[in-house]
Amino acid sequence: MHTKTEKDKQILFASIRLMICVGHADGYIGNKEVTRIQEMVNSEHFTLKERQILMDDMDYPKRPETIVADMVDLTRTEKLMLLRQLYRIALIDHKLSPAETNEIRRIARLLGIPEEKVVQVEEWIEEGIRWRERWKQIVDE
Repeated sequence: MHTKTEKDKQILFASIRLMICVGHADGYIGNKEVTRIQEMVNSEHFTLKERQILMDDMDYPKRPETIVADMVDLTRTEKLMLLRQLYRIALIDHKLSPAETNEIRRIARLLGIPEEKVVQVEEWIEEGIRWRERWKQIVDE
């Protein structure tokens, strides 16, 4: 059985905090976003202090700069996986607002992800959205 390392847990904790930032980017965090984040928090063994931080972030989101500054060093792959997670939470309501996109791009810059990689991920996300829409058309016919 694969157990999470302390680094994996720290990355997950910071990722959830950044997801909360993205969720709040368009002015409010929606019910689907809250539910998904709560599921992630409940499925992991976080300390009481960590849970309090996450719940406080839900009501009073912190600036991504503060969160990224406290993060452990990430590999390129870890950074890109985190970027993917940010898009997943933003798309949970099947919409991607310009404010959410801008917040994700800002976080990507803070993480030091090169612009060309961000563009690649965005194109991949857009392709996935088109696939999902195409599937809806196939099913609806």
